[in-house]
Amino acid sequence: MQKTPWVVVEADDKQTIQREFAQGEIVDQFPSKDHSIFLVQSPKVPPLPNTVLQGPIYGVGVFRDERRARTLAKHLAES
Repeated sequence: MQKTPWVVVEADDKQTIQREFAQGEIVDQFPSKDHSIFLVQSPKVPPLPNTVLQGPIYGVGVFRDERRARTLAKHLAES
């Protein structure tokens, strides 16, 4: 059985996440000085190279473990 991945996403706003991760759920949001960091649980991840290189998302990390994803999201928001 495959689990739904945890995705750490750096983006400008919640609307971007909702548009790019249409089937995903925003679990948490961490404010940052540059861009917000979102913790998303989503069965589908958009095509990453184009989404990140051409915008509107600045960075993405995909994890199996919620704790690891949440730790990274908090760390990114603090830096």
